[in-house]
Amino acid sequence: MTGTEEPRIGVFVCHCGHNIAGTVDVAKVAQTAAGLPNVVFATDEMFMCSDNGQQLIREKIKEHRLNRVVVASCSPRMHEPTFRRVCEEAGLNRYLFEQVNLREHVSWCHMREPEAATAKAIDLVRMSVARAARLETLPVKTVQVTPRTLVVGGGIAGITASLDIADRGFEVVLVERQPRLGGNLINWTHLFPTDETGAEVLEPLINRVRNHDKIKIFTDAEVVAFDGYIGNFQATVRETKTGRESHHDVGAVIVTTGFQSFKPHGYYGYKITPDILTLAELQEMPRSKELRRPSDGQLVKKLAFIGCVGSREPGVKGHEHCSRHCCSAVAKAAADLRARTEEVVILYQDVRTYGKGHEEFHRLARSRRVIYSKFPERDKPKVTLEDGRITIRWHDVLADEDLILQPDMLVLASAMVPPDTADEVAKLFSLTRSSDGFFNPEHIKLAPLTTHTAGIMIAGAAQAAKNAHEAAIDASGAAAKAVGLMARGEVEIESTVAHVNPDLCSSCHTCVTACPYHAISMDTSRTPEVALVTEAKCHGCGTCAAGCPSGAIMMRHSTTDQILAMVEAYLCPPPAAQEVRAQ
Repeated sequence: MTGTEEPRIGVFVCHCGHNIAGTVDVAKVAQTAAGLPNVVFATDEMFMCSDNGQQLIREKIKEHRLNRVVVASCSPRMHEPTFRRVCEEAGLNRYLFEQVNLREHVSWCHMREPEAATAKAIDLVRMSVARAARLETLPVKTVQVTPRTLVVGGGIAGITASLDIADRGFEVVLVERQPRLGGNLINWTHLFPTDETGAEVLEPLINRVRNHDKIKIFTDAEVVAFDGYIGNFQATVRETKTGRESHHDVGAVIVTTGFQSFKPHGYYGYKITPDILTLAELQEMPRSKELRRPSDGQLVKKLAFIGCVGSREPGVKGHEHCSRHCCSAVAKAAADLRARTEEVVILYQDVRTYGKGHEEFHRLARSRRVIYSKFPERDKPKVTLEDGRITIRWHDVLADEDLILQPDMLVLASAMVPPDTADEVAKLFSLTRSSDGFFNPEHIKLAPLTTHTAGIMIAGAAQAAKNAHEAAIDASGAAAKAVGLMARGEVEIESTVAHVNPDLCSSCHTCVTACPYHAISMDTSRTPEVALVTEAKCHGCGTCAAGCPSGAIMMRHSTTDQILAMVEAYLCPPPAAQEVRAQ
């Protein structure tokens, strides 16, 4: 198929179960589409993404000699690759496929207006058919992949990812900002659920990393420069002590920069006495059969915890999220320390022991007579120092009483927050951040380990507050993706990218500054210099084309002709469509 012959378009309208068909009259949409110019076949089907739906597309492409396919279903983000593959299997260029989003754009947002939703669906299908008639074949391009991965961050996620990749025979460059590997975990003396120390868990792994001939380690170092595209990145690593820089070509990147424990200055009297400390600081205390106060070494008889410190605060930027691990960690710590103290009290806003086996910690703590007391969300406990003693006043919701406690030590379950360097890392690797400050995945459900920058993955607490168990799982997943990329040796890149007409380029550099992916540079080998698109870095967003004052940039697969065809189809509907609108 060349894309230049007379268009023969097939339209396939999906019910998506009840998701679309519950609101949109899909049969009417298909019937209307059948009468559109260049449409030779139109139908509706329960699930176009199912095996039966995919087979139907293949059969109709051959039966009706279709050279364009329009599928009206869900978001292209989910199934565009599926339908493109189906078209290719039937001998059709993948770029002669067009998808209409009838679920998110129509049925879900107009579920109380079925007639208007159906009219809108017909409009969208008609516009897509007009565009499909003008689609052109595009080549499927590939780039080579350098068989080496850069891992940024040497905590449990970075160590796990490095070992998983190196054990499969690929080289790893592991960069850690701190002088030693291990991240936060190496400092903790009590890990749940196994009760091991962080060192007991990590030291064997760190020894393996240090002795692995495929892993090159840089500690007390950071990535100071980064460029390139999927399969062909260039990273510059600077060692802090010596200032020495080294350059590394890598094919993939895994960011595992983790988290830092929130220092709750201004919360509950933190730091007014050494006996008010965070849960992370408690976990860093040396193991002992006795629990003693940091201030004077006296035995702790009464111990109190306060949960959700710096977490779940609506309207407070960077602190609205739940840190998730705190409730389980507090329950385990309280249960363990109960035998060494006379009384342990946990003041909580809510209890969320969400992980596998974590509810058992909650039951264990209660079985050991750890006292739980719920305080109101809008009336947090007040902590003061009275006559040198920690004094907590709060209102117990369940007893409906004002209570006072003077514990010997107070532990604050503070939030997991992104490291102070997160903004710098985000800029370096072109990562986006969510409202809580952690890095955004490409898709929270469908692509939780990849990012919007192809070839760059995130794992562990770089993405969200997670415990060590989850971080290790993430790391292995990200490593598998990096290995898969390197094992193929080459990777396909999108052809729906920007293209510069050098004869029209005025060398104004507008596109260079406008491109959010740094995909455009100036070709200085020409006089005058002209804009040059690195296609492997281009996401086809069109920002450059919109900003170009000379009209020198054209977006492949979203040409002016194709866009205007859609506009014309909307503004000038055939009589039948006008009747539907008028109803």
